[in-house]
Amino acid sequence: MDAAPGEERTRPVGALVSSVSSQTAAMLPAFGLGALAVQMGDDLGFGEAGLGVAVAFFFLLAAVTSPHAGTLTDRLGPQRSLQAANLLSIVSLGGIAAAARSYWILLAALAVGAVGLTIAGPGTKTMVARGTPLHRHGLAFGIQAAAVPLSVFLAGLAVPAVGLTLGWRWAFAIALAVPLAGLALAPPYGPRPGRGVRTGGASRGLSEIDYGPLNMLMLAAALGSAASTTMAAFFVSAATEAGIDEGLAGHLLAAASALVIVTRIAGGYVADRYETGHLKLVSALLGVSTLGYVAAAAGTPVLVSVGSIFALGVGWAWSGLIVHTVVRAYRDAPGAATGMTSGGLNVGGVVGPLVFGLLADRVSYTAGFLMIAACALLAALAADLGRRRLIRMGANP
Repeated sequence: MDAAPGEERTRPVGALVSSVSSQTAAMLPAFGLGALAVQMGDDLGFGEAGLGVAVAFFFLLAAVTSPHAGTLTDRLGPQRSLQAANLLSIVSLGGIAAAARSYWILLAALAVGAVGLTIAGPGTKTMVARGTPLHRHGLAFGIQAAAVPLSVFLAGLAVPAVGLTLGWRWAFAIALAVPLAGLALAPPYGPRPGRGVRTGGASRGLSEIDYGPLNMLMLAAALGSAASTTMAAFFVSAATEAGIDEGLAGHLLAAASALVIVTRIAGGYVADRYETGHLKLVSALLGVSTLGYVAAAAGTPVLVSVGSIFALGVGWAWSGLIVHTVVRAYRDAPGAATGMTSGGLNVGGVVGPLVFGLLADRVSYTAGFLMIAACALLAALAADLGRRRLIRMGANP
C-alpha cells in the first residue's frame, strides 16, 4: 500500500528480515564461541575462565562504544547502519574461521565483531521502528528480539551438525551466510532530517531526554542480560560438566533457544493486544526465571537440563518488551533511546560471563548459577522501578 503524502512507506518484510539476520550475525561470534568452546578450548588453549574472559571482552567493547551508537544510527539511517554492522560481522566470523590460531587472535576477531554488535543494536531497532506499522510494533519488536536466541539456536545446532563432524572452523565459515543476507536485504531507509525527542508529549532536543526511566531500564537490561547471556554462553560447558554428552548438550541449547524465540514473539503479540502492563510482564518473567537458575545450581544432569531450558525460555523473553516500551516513550529518537538499553544488555554481557567463568573455574558451577539467579531477581525489581518512573514522566508503559 502506498504511503500518504509526507509519510514514509513501510516495508515490514524487508525491515524484519534484514534486522533479524543482522542482529543474529552480530551475536554469532560470542555465542558460537560459547557453544563450541569445548573444541575451541582444546585447540586454542583456554578453559572456563578463558571462555568467560573472551565473552566478557566481546560485550565490554560493545558496552564501551554503545553510548554513541544510538545517535550515530539516527544520523546514518538504518540501512547504512545495518550495512556497516554486517560488514564487521563478516570480518569477525571470517577471521575466527580462517585466522584464529591462538587465543589472542580470537580476541582480536571478537573485537571487530563487538563493534558490529554496537551498531547493530540500535540500527536494527530503528529499522523495525521505521519499516513496520505503528500498530504492529509489539509483534515486530518481538520478532526482532528473537534474533538473539536465534543466534544461540544456530550455535547450538552447529555443535552436533558441524562442529563434531567438520570442525569448529567450518561452523564459523558457514555462519558467514547470515551477515551476507543482512547486508543484501536492508531496505533503503536513510536518516531523518530535523530529529527531536518527544518526552511526555513534548518535543525536545536530545540533551533534554528524561533519562531517569532509561537509567533504571538500562540497569534492568544489564542485570537480566548478566543472567541470560551467561546461561546461553555456558550452557554447553555446564551441561558437559554435569555429565551430559556434548552433542546432546548442543541439541538442548537449540531447544532452549527455540523456546526463547517463541516466547519473545508471543510477548510482542501480547504487547500489541494490550496497551499497558508491558513492564509488569518483564518483571514477572525475570522473577520467575530465578527458579530455573536455582534448579540448575543443583548440578545433576536432569536439573541442569530442565533448569537451564526454563531459565532461558522464561528469563530471556523480556527483551523485546523493554524495547517496545522505550520506543513508545521516546518515539522521535528510537536509536538514541534504545542505544541506552542496548548498552545495558552489553554491560550485562561483560559482567555475567566474566564472574560466572571465574566462579565456575575456582569455586563451582553451583556458585555461578546462584550468582546469576540473584542478578535475575534484581533485574525484576529494577524493571518495576523503571515502570514507575515512566508513569511519573507521563508515559503509559
